[in-house]
Amino acid sequence: MRNAIGLMTSIVLVFTISCNKEPIEPFELSVADYNYSLAYSVLYNLTNEKLTITYRGDLENEKDSVLYSTLDLPKRQLKKISEINIDSLKTNYRNDCIDDGDVKSFTIKKDSLSKTVHLSNYYHPELSPLIEMINGIVPEKYQMNYDKDDLIQEMKNCEKYKNAD
Repeated sequence: MRNAIGLMTSIVLVFTISCNKEPIEPFELSVADYNYSLAYSVLYNLTNEKLTITYRGDLENEKDSVLYSTLDLPKRQLKKISEINIDSLKTNYRNDCIDDGDVKSFTIKKDSLSKTVHLSNYYHPELSPLIEMINGIVPEKYQMNYDKDDLIQEMKNCEKYKNAD
């Protein structure tokens, strides 16, 4: 009995380790987090190897500056990102009940494909977790403004409002 449990444990362990060793397909993901009122944006550029955060001033003669960079990335989550089917994404997702607020643009490049997707006050089940992952990596002062629960609630409120008409 002990041998059988030991054998099963070894098989599960070997399988788990081998799955984690699979190479991550190269990709590049950029998330632009806009603050229109203060005339700047912050660009989060994530690849299968590195995360870089860049401040981009929108005023004349302002230069971009790197705020943060790291190579310490969660491999399991990177694998999920590399598996996103960009063909299945629309280019625009928005909560029609809110005119201003949380606006982010995602540009995903894989192989020879590239797609830009805009989220305006919208929770997207494939893209929004990327924000949570990035926010989990970077120091608090560089985290994107993001409130998952609020976005979901606002979308529900909008549906109720639209259905009341």
